[in-house]
Amino acid sequence: MKRPLKIVLSTAATLIGGAAVAYYLLPFCVSKPNITPPPSTAVYDRHGEWLGFVTGKDGYRCHPLTEVPAPLAQALVAAEDKRFYHHGGIDFPAVARALIHRLNGSSHSGASTISMQVAKLYSPPAARNWTSKIREALQARRLEMSHSKHELLLAYLNRADFSNLCRGAACAARFYFGKPANELNHPEAALLAALVKAPSRLNPLQHPQAALQRRNHILQQLGHPTPEELGASAHTISAPPITRYGGTLTIDAELQRRCTQIVREEVRRLHQHNVSQAAILVTDNRSGEVLVALPAAFPDSRRGGALNGLRTPRSAGSTLKPFVYLMALGNGAWPGTILADVPTLYRSPDGIQAPGNYNDKYLGPITMRQALACSQNIPAMEALNRYGGVERQISLLRSLGFTISGDKAEYGLGLAIGNAHVTLTELVSAYSTLARNGSHLPLQFRLPLTPATAQQLLPPRDSYRIAHILSDRAARAATFGPAPALSFPYRVAAKTGTSSNYRDNWCLGFTAEYTVGVWVGNFDNSPMYHISGISGAGPIFHRVMKELHRRQPASFPEQPEGLTAITIDTRTGTPATEHTPQDCRTTELATPENLTSFPAADYDEQGRVVLDSRYTEWYKHSGMNHLYTLAATAPSDRRPAILIPAPGTTLTIDPTLPHGGRMAELRSTLPPAATTWHSDTLRTIQRNGKWYVILRPGTHTLRAVTPEHSAQSTFHVEE
Repeated sequence: MKRPLKIVLSTAATLIGGAAVAYYLLPFCVSKPNITPPPSTAVYDRHGEWLGFVTGKDGYRCHPLTEVPAPLAQALVAAEDKRFYHHGGIDFPAVARALIHRLNGSSHSGASTISMQVAKLYSPPAARNWTSKIREALQARRLEMSHSKHELLLAYLNRADFSNLCRGAACAARFYFGKPANELNHPEAALLAALVKAPSRLNPLQHPQAALQRRNHILQQLGHPTPEELGASAHTISAPPITRYGGTLTIDAELQRRCTQIVREEVRRLHQHNVSQAAILVTDNRSGEVLVALPAAFPDSRRGGALNGLRTPRSAGSTLKPFVYLMALGNGAWPGTILADVPTLYRSPDGIQAPGNYNDKYLGPITMRQALACSQNIPAMEALNRYGGVERQISLLRSLGFTISGDKAEYGLGLAIGNAHVTLTELVSAYSTLARNGSHLPLQFRLPLTPATAQQLLPPRDSYRIAHILSDRAARAATFGPAPALSFPYRVAAKTGTSSNYRDNWCLGFTAEYTVGVWVGNFDNSPMYHISGISGAGPIFHRVMKELHRRQPASFPEQPEGLTAITIDTRTGTPATEHTPQDCRTTELATPENLTSFPAADYDEQGRVVLDSRYTEWYKHSGMNHLYTLAATAPSDRRPAILIPAPGTTLTIDPTLPHGGRMAELRSTLPPAATTWHSDTLRTIQRNGKWYVILRPGTHTLRAVTPEHSAQSTFHVEE
């Protein structure tokens, strides 16, 4: 009897010893996971206040805990591993139970411990099979042998997926409850513990009842009462998605909150006009630091709330006009240069351009100052055409940081009136360069600041004169009236913009201290209902600028040396004379070069300015014959040409158009009132002072004739 007993005892000892060796030594056959928590993507403002989270490299938001909140630890252990504090990484009763269930054809019972899940979370992805399960069990043992239970809980809570792109309990607590994890109560902690079992199936935003049921089950296990409602709602992630990594931003959290409130109030006010979104960027001109960055007024909106309005290219509208006139100032123009604001046709590579003004109102001969201040389209195209051209304008815009893809053939003179796409960030950067009299500093979004040296990209005198025009309330009154959105008790340079079909509107402006940029529109590109930059983005701009200078007195960029104030006649852009009417006098800033290059002014005996034939139609309806006269013998400086139909073009008769598409209006560079039209093969008619041609298929020739000039065009018509 003794010998069999010895054998049994020896065998048992061997097995126990072998098990002990396996339990303590086999784990060293596998690598130990590095449970360093993932990097934080939390973002803080310039004063250290938490702003929110941005997404990391893996697409998740994350911020590691440093301590394990007691309610969260209790809920997690109850939900995932009841014997966590009593095993060494492997829960053998749970393993036995899982084997029995599997042999019985059931797979409802698992044996994975929190330690094993930590091993899985911190190891490279692997196929789910017996080999991977054994490796995780051995890795769990290694972790248990080298780390405390507290450290393993912390590692798990920092890496687990809590749904809705929340990596770790700290981010989940902020997202679902708007509070740090150490302030969670037991029901809130139980909800988070419930999510790790199945983050997608138990997503409380999509499947609230399933999440509620799982949470209540955990609370019952803990012996806590179950609330009647889920109590979990997503809180807006307020950090601007400027960077993929966490850190300290230059953002001022208090100012960001106040500006966010302003933007949302104004967008709600415009709801009936189909306005759903807005974005805003505020920078400190002295350092380039961004103080406010709101990519979307309503980031949770289904209408593209996740898009970034700071960096999404949109139609520029009139926001690039200041840089058109800036180039003109460097190529022979000055703010008193006279431009023709009359209906004008321009040739482009793809046909004829016939732009109109924002309000279909034409001002006749106007100074460059008034043309920019009133944002008239025709003079902007004339300035671009006459003073530099499209290619040089593209080069200037690129030097200021605009991403202008394509060449002059793609944009044509339409570049002056908004056919390029730009971002709010690019615009704010360029306008802040104007605010520094042409000195450029890169926008700074993070602290510590990146060392940067200011670059003088633009001539100081020209930059200042553009800023001076943009701050001139009197000059803009002819188009915008009192414009309360652009009026302040101190000097502010401001420019609005509205894209075609009201899909985008903008307001950009600055003082010496701050530059503010606002975009209003819809991320789904649907048009707004007759909301312009003045009525849409303007009120936001106004309230934000006042908020900024509620804290700090406003000043305007300092006038550079070399500019002289002179009184000019606004009809001619030349120095005023004793005969210049008072309401035609204004003060303008001239350089020494301007003072020596004024063109000759043409007055009649009554002191009226003599206009050439370009102004014929405008003059007839202007009511200004006491200030101007029209010289019938003064031809336009444009060569005689037929613009519509242009020589060599093919016109198509479209039966869906009025008059069956057979009636086309005729246009030329000749004075309309003195021009008659003739064709040997087509009938021409005159109605209400305009000439039309009745089209039919074939090749035809038209002649436009005045007593002094004529022009001819041969073209083709097809059905």
